Parts: sequence; C-alpha cells; structure tokens
Amino acid sequence: MKKTIKKHRNQLLDSWFHATINTYPEESARVLGKKSDRFDNPIGAVTRETLEDVLNLTIENFSREGLEKALDPVIRIRAVQAFDPANAVSFVFALKDIGESLFKEAEIDLLDFYRLVDEIALAAFNRYMKCREDIFLLKATESKRRIHKAFERAGLVAELSEEDLLGSKQS
Repeated sequence: MKKTIKKHRNQLLDSWFHATINTYPEESARVLGKKSDRFDNPIGAVTRETLEDVLNLTIENFSREGLEKALDPVIRIRAVQAFDPANAVSFVFALKDIGESLFKEAEIDLLDFYRLVDEIALAAFNRYMKCREDIFLLKATESKRRIHKAFERAGLVAELSEEDLLGSKQS
C-alpha cells in the first residue's frame, strides 16, 4: 500500500487538495483553489502543504501524535472558521473515495487503506478538539480579565496587602 501511495502521491495530493477546498463555500473554494502561493493564498498554501505532509507520513512509519502535528495547521484554521466538528474533519474521508479506484486497480486490500484513513481522521478530530479547547480557554480568560478590569474601575476590587493575605500579627 505504501508503494502505491508513494507512486501516485502527486495524483492523490491534487485530488485530495481539491476535495478539501471544495468543503468551503463555492466562492471561497474558487479563490482557495487558484494558487498555492503563501502570500496570495495563505490558506490554500497551508492546506496543500499540510495534506502533502500527511501523505508523506503515510509512506513512513507514523504515530497518531505525528499525524496530529502534521494536521495542525489546516485543523487550526478550520477550528476558528464556521465549521462544526464533523465538517471540520470531513476532508479526511474524501481520501477514501479518491484512493478507492487507485487501490482497486493496484489490487490492494481496501480495508488496510480505510484503516489508514480512519487513523488520519481520528488524529484530525483529536487536534480539532484541542484547538477548540484552546479557543474556549482564551475566550474564558479574556472574559475574566474584562470583568476584573470593570470591577477594578468601579472600585469593587482592591489589591490586598501582604499583611491582609497573611492575617493579623496580633493573634
């Protein structure tokens, strides 16, 4: 299976990239699919680079942690966009359809390939949830900071002295 992926890597990459870009609204997909230049189209470039890194990992011995690290850039982008969890990682499953005809021609057991895609999907979901957790914590911290500042301005919060914190010495 690894030999077939390596042999058809560019074909897989191009098809997977276009399938991923097509998960965006039509107008966005048109823009993202044009060029993969980091300056003209940073999201398209990051998406293509990430998918290429993931395909390269599938040729090597990989771990879920390695896949999560490779998937991080594209998942991080999708986590801050208006994707729900299922749609954020749905681009991974497009690889099943893309590889199906390729592996049937090579007479390779599709179950092994499907397991590989499932492993990539699990890594993508783990990374997505971690990114969403980080976003939630950032929002919660920012809300706490704003509330504290508002209370401070209203005179409802005072800095405590060291003596106040340690208690009275006249015990």
